[in-house]
Amino acid sequence: MMKKILIFIGILLSGCVANQTQIDTHTATSNPTNLQTGYAYSPYTYGAYGTAPHANVVALLPISGADKAIGNDIKTSIETAFLRRNNPNIKLSFYDLSGDTEKRYATIKSALNTNPDIIIGPIFAEDAAMVRDIKPYKTPVISFTSDVNALGNNVVTMNLIPTQSIETIIHQMTKDGAKNMLILAPDDNSGQMMASVASKTASAYDIGVKGLYYYTSDNSESIKDVAIRASMHNARVAANNRAREILSDILTKESLTPQTRASLRNQLEKISRSDTLGKLPYDAVLFLGNGSDSKALASFLRYYGVDNRDITFYGTTLWNNSDVASDFTMSGAKYATLPEISDNFKSLYNMMEGKDPDYLTAFGYDAANLALAMIYSQKNQASYLFDPSGYIGTTGAFRVQPSGESEKTLRIMELNGSGTAETSVEAPTDFLTQIYSINTKNLRYASEKELNSKINPGDYIEIPDNLRSKSAYRARNIGSNYSSEQIVTPTPVSVQVFESSAPETVSNPEFESVKSETISRQYIDSVEIEE
Repeated sequence: MMKKILIFIGILLSGCVANQTQIDTHTATSNPTNLQTGYAYSPYTYGAYGTAPHANVVALLPISGADKAIGNDIKTSIETAFLRRNNPNIKLSFYDLSGDTEKRYATIKSALNTNPDIIIGPIFAEDAAMVRDIKPYKTPVISFTSDVNALGNNVVTMNLIPTQSIETIIHQMTKDGAKNMLILAPDDNSGQMMASVASKTASAYDIGVKGLYYYTSDNSESIKDVAIRASMHNARVAANNRAREILSDILTKESLTPQTRASLRNQLEKISRSDTLGKLPYDAVLFLGNGSDSKALASFLRYYGVDNRDITFYGTTLWNNSDVASDFTMSGAKYATLPEISDNFKSLYNMMEGKDPDYLTAFGYDAANLALAMIYSQKNQASYLFDPSGYIGTTGAFRVQPSGESEKTLRIMELNGSGTAETSVEAPTDFLTQIYSINTKNLRYASEKELNSKINPGDYIEIPDNLRSKSAYRARNIGSNYSSEQIVTPTPVSVQVFESSAPETVSNPEFESVKSETISRQYIDSVEIEE
């Protein structure tokens, strides 16, 4: 602590001072207050230290044990904020919230016995819920959980609620002109919740959800299977084969004019460049998993014929700090995330710890500043905490809802294949216009939804009018649930073709489609595929 105090004195001497996702929506009336400068009252504002505000602040963090790295990073950010105020009348105490449930419960009880005016922490949902259930109602708790089920009873969070990045990115889809989307989510509680939010949000923004698939995270076989189904690969291969079969049969069995023959051959050559045929029923794919899963899914989707030139990929804040930006084939993909951490806090934290802070550490600094602002404010705690105009923190504008959720403004990032995503849409700077409007309370699990679309190979080829009535050249609709066992591959032909001018022998290997069995192994963005 003495080392940190000396560092902080050096900082001062050098002059460095630095609906509906919500419930109970309230209307902002002014610009947000800057927490780092908007309440920077010196002790002299109140006269001597004896008349300065008094308060007992308790911080509940895992300072030892498996999560000590996270806890100690936040501890440093909290200490930094309190050192800036340097008010000896405000007591700050840290309690080590580590160990089993029984030990953590005893620690919480011990902290509450000191009658704290404000509690900062805990980090995890189970602990936040425990504090909520046993603390006095009026005691405000500024936690760091992202689980809305642990909030309420004056327990709020400084963390980003994941659903907000979903609404932000779906709103961006509408601006991009998307009409129908495909949702891909990990098959766990978080993924199921986010899929439900995405489905409801898409409905509110008038975007159709054509399909919803769950996959096992970090499981290449599960991801591959979902990609096959989501790309309608089997149906599109069958459609391609049938179209080639029709063209091949006409070329080898019918008497044609040179002009018609050339047209049919051109069509056959064009179709033969791909294994698939037919448009997909969506123009946007929303990935609700992390960057690693999304990158693998995107690779498989491309392999199975989903071209990101026609279909735009979208992600959430889970793509942040992943290597998804390094995949040049995902250029044009977009995701929603928080603004950059402010340079002022980065500089302060780096001087204290010798490293840059992450977002959770920055939230700790905002929580401490918000607690201090409540102490210095002439308003009662609830009025200040839930000010609808919000605050400017280390990651831009935020405000706290009476439900306990922290509402944060997000920016849109776009991938360009360079390895570094670029900001394409800046985050809002205030709440004068409502940002979020989706109520995510009491949502039910969203069931997996198979694509329900059909492809008719005849829609993608042109055959002579006089041959369309022949049953041999008719094409039936092929459903999206077409199985690989049903695929019939055309065989090579070598036949006599008679035209009005002279006989011609045709032996064209192009009439044979490429069989997937001939592909032994492929590597796609570090994901190994075995056929």
